[in-house]
Amino acid sequence: MKRLERRLNRYLDDLAWNIVKLPFKLIYLLFRWLLSNKRLTEDGYVLKKSKSGKDQYEHREIAEEILGRQLEAWEVVHHINGRRSDNRPSNLCVMARLDHDRYHKWYDGIFETYGRYPRRATQLKKVKESFRGKLLGDP
Repeated sequence: MKRLERRLNRYLDDLAWNIVKLPFKLIYLLFRWLLSNKRLTEDGYVLKKSKSGKDQYEHREIAEEILGRQLEAWEVVHHINGRRSDNRPSNLCVMARLDHDRYHKWYDGIFETYGRYPRRATQLKKVKESFRGKLLGDP
């Protein structure tokens, strides 16, 4: 009985402490959100304030820096591992929108046929050779 009573008291103490901390945590999160220049969209992409003050997708900004030019409207920055918030240059590839659509048709077809996605090495080879992609992590 004593053991159950101690456990209940510990639980109530933790609950009370979390209730006390809640306003401070909310204030911290609000300030962090207001002062940050990055945020996630509903789709999982990272939006970042550009030098001009406008919101821009971080993966497009990184691609433009590496290529040394602005991306055309018909160019797409593809995330190789599928994680839209992973904007490392080794995970990004620039290709034409039509090639990107063809790539995803191939990629999804592999999954439907074999029940798994192709290996990274196979994806990289296909992106470069068949779909005219420019890997940003290449030297």
